Amino acid sequence: MFYRLILAVMLISALTACNSSSPTTNDPEPVTPAVTLIPILATPANVNVTPTPFSTTIIERYNVRNGDTLSGISLRLNISVDDLMRLNNLTDPNSLKIGQQLKYTLQVPRLAPSDKLVPDSEVVYSPAYAAFDVAAFASQANGYLAGYREKVEGEMLTGAQIIQLVAERFSVGPRVLLALIEFQSGWVTQTALTQNQITYPMGLIDASRQGLFFQASWTANHLNEGYYGKISGRLSAYHFKDRARARVAPTVNPGTAAIQNVLALNATWDAWQNQIGNDGFIATYRKLFGDPNANAIEPLVPKDLKQPTLRLPYPDGELWYFTGGPHGGWGDQSAWAAVDFAPKDTANSCIASRQWTVAAASGKILRVEHGRVMLALDNTDFQGKGWTLLYLHMATAGRVGAGTTVNAGDRIGHPSCEGGDSEASHVHFARLYNGQWMGIDTMPLILSGWKISPREQEYEGTIARGNEMREACNCRDDPRNGIVADGGK
Repeated sequence: MFYRLILAVMLISALTACNSSSPTTNDPEPVTPAVTLIPILATPANVNVTPTPFSTTIIERYNVRNGDTLSGISLRLNISVDDLMRLNNLTDPNSLKIGQQLKYTLQVPRLAPSDKLVPDSEVVYSPAYAAFDVAAFASQANGYLAGYREKVEGEMLTGAQIIQLVAERFSVGPRVLLALIEFQSGWVTQTALTQNQITYPMGLIDASRQGLFFQASWTANHLNEGYYGKISGRLSAYHFKDRARARVAPTVNPGTAAIQNVLALNATWDAWQNQIGNDGFIATYRKLFGDPNANAIEPLVPKDLKQPTLRLPYPDGELWYFTGGPHGGWGDQSAWAAVDFAPKDTANSCIASRQWTVAAASGKILRVEHGRVMLALDNTDFQGKGWTLLYLHMATAGRVGAGTTVNAGDRIGHPSCEGGDSEASHVHFARLYNGQWMGIDTMPLILSGWKISPREQEYEGTIARGNEMREACNCRDDPRNGIVADGGK
């Protein structure tokens, strides 16, 4: 029966999300890193996978697809319809929606180790990277990566530019990406590679994800899955290539969970134990960069951190619609840090709106590319330091330029479908602090006094101020999800 459970889980498909894909790191001045490879003495892998007294029952999630029925899902997952309904607070077995997530229980005896591999600030694109120059490092290492070129979204980029772009978009640490690509294929320091290593540099053998950009993006997405899944509790177990599972250790730090998660997806249970041991990934990291704790910032997010005052991202007096509740900041696996607002003039259309988004607070525009605008609030030239706001789907025409200083209420750009996946023009708005996506489930998002709260399902949620409340809806219904900006009055 256990095998049947594992087989059924492989049917799970990811939620389709509003995909969200920096500046030159001038704060402080970039430092050209030494690429002296540090010898590492081989040591036996010290991996403790002995189950602890913690419960072996975990909660997994199944994404409802077209044609699914509750009875069919119950058969595939080997759980009764009654138990599925009770676990998911369902009252009508015929009320399933495509994309809805259903929780179910699973027994997983194995427990992953909690030994720390890297600090959180190394996995996140944090202040620890303010002086790190990807291009300089790749050039000095002089491996296959140094001479690599690939066309990305119509533009020819170097390998270093691709790593930098993926790091910025997903807000993950470029040293970790470089260590993973070296560990899986030797791209950083080697030039004599196999065809598979060239085609699949991150080790993911998938014909739809060939080349560095897609491989690095997949890796960054699943680093975020481990990192934010640990923070939110939504990731209860790692999934392995051989259909095995291991429970996430309750005491593991999010950064280590990120590494463990992405390695598990490409490995069998047996191979993974070596990969996370002393002679695995961490040995490669140390060979390239030395001690992963050398630049650690702890805590990365202070416990007493408060959100700065933010206004709704559109002009006062205008009615826009709350079309997307809390969902992934970038990709479908990061924290539920983003919300969507749509203007009145672009219903069910990707034509750029005539209306403007505006700055939610005063700051400096750090980065503008492919529909993405990054606004820093803390007088910095580095995306991973302090508070940063993401505006996605900003049309090229009329968009604010990088380096511009703006005040709250100044124009940012016109909502469109540019950048990421989108079915209609809107703005995808999210917060980061020190490079960490600030999940709305862990820190409420307040805009002009309106407090946004998540619900059980991604994209669902409410926005309330005083006695007024609206709910997220992929619709344009004034009393249901329409909000007039008024500067918080």
